[in-house]
Amino acid sequence: MAQAVLRGLRCVRCGERAPLRYDTSGCPACREQGVPSALLADYDLSDVDGSALWDEWARRRPALWSHRELLPVDADKAISLAEGGTPLVELPERVTGAANRTLVKDERRNPTGSFKDRFYSIAVSWAAASGASTVAVASSGNAGVSVAAYAAAAGLDCVVVTTETIERTWRGRIERHGARPVFARDAADRWRILRERAAEQDWTVLTNTSATPVSSLWAGIDGYKTMAYEIVRDLGDVPEVVTVPVSRGDGLAGMWAGFRELHELGIVERLPRMVAAERYPSLSRALAAGADLPPEEEADLRSIATSIGDPRATVMSLRVLRESGGAAVPCGDEDLQAAVRRLGSAGVGAEPSSAAGLVAIDELRRREWLRPDDRVVTLVTSRAANQPSTLPDPARH
Repeated sequence: MAQAVLRGLRCVRCGERAPLRYDTSGCPACREQGVPSALLADYDLSDVDGSALWDEWARRRPALWSHRELLPVDADKAISLAEGGTPLVELPERVTGAANRTLVKDERRNPTGSFKDRFYSIAVSWAAASGASTVAVASSGNAGVSVAAYAAAAGLDCVVVTTETIERTWRGRIERHGARPVFARDAADRWRILRERAAEQDWTVLTNTSATPVSSLWAGIDGYKTMAYEIVRDLGDVPEVVTVPVSRGDGLAGMWAGFRELHELGIVERLPRMVAAERYPSLSRALAAGADLPPEEEADLRSIATSIGDPRATVMSLRVLRESGGAAVPCGDEDLQAAVRRLGSAGVGAEPSSAAGLVAIDELRRREWLRPDDRVVTLVTSRAANQPSTLPDPARH
């Protein structure tokens, strides 16, 4: 089976190509213009037979590395903990409150309990194959746990730059895998620490390092493409709408790239509308204003939505919404808590940030943006147990 040819990277904003890079600063030309923009993988698919590839994938056990022909690391160099292959779970009408077919892409089933495992399986594989000795990230929780697990599997040292307010469970799991937490003054200071210490101590950085966010490492974002492949496989078609909890939007961009590849290969005939469920209205305001750069919003440091807590969205996410004809929906804590309870009533125990996609569906129905026959897939990114401080207190019952 022919392997897609990785030509290099391409800027999501200006379209300029660049060679493979080992940092996450994004497109130099766009940065000079004051609009930091991501560089993502650019593949030549001309030698890939889409029909034959789809048939071959159907014969394999569902998993992330089952899609190795469209991934940036050779499968024989994979660092894997059996991630991917997560199910679609249909929500009953009593939970959704509408007749639209609504399905959860249940990423809680991954090894560390979140969709970050798709990113770090690829990113750590890439780092190990590139000769890295230490990988480093900035994280508020799930990413830190995931990279720690995959670095341990690869035999690499791992540094997680976080803050003292990180959930105890997340910190404990990071340290259990042998990673070293480094504490910043606040969330914004994490970027400075990553930039400075990576240069001093030869860290291979896998996440964003910019105060104005750009993206995490392009190779890891490719891991999220596999969610799009699996959705089409399990649904037998492309859903009309996909809702995704978004902070910087690595998962949103990766899924969109996956759907676009399936379309380019002739495997699907159309593309979905992508919806960003955001904690703060950065993308919403940028779409309404026709802006090129999402604005920074005022963050609520008490918010339970720590996994989607970046108050400024990325150019990368904004481009996905515009290209797909999608939308953005901000989500408050009360709405997230209500959505968590509704998902729980269907047997889906979700971290609050993971319930944002359901909040977005409710709002889009109110706006009549969703059509009655739209099939909607909402991404549940992480399990409830990953953030136990947000679970109900048994003592109150």
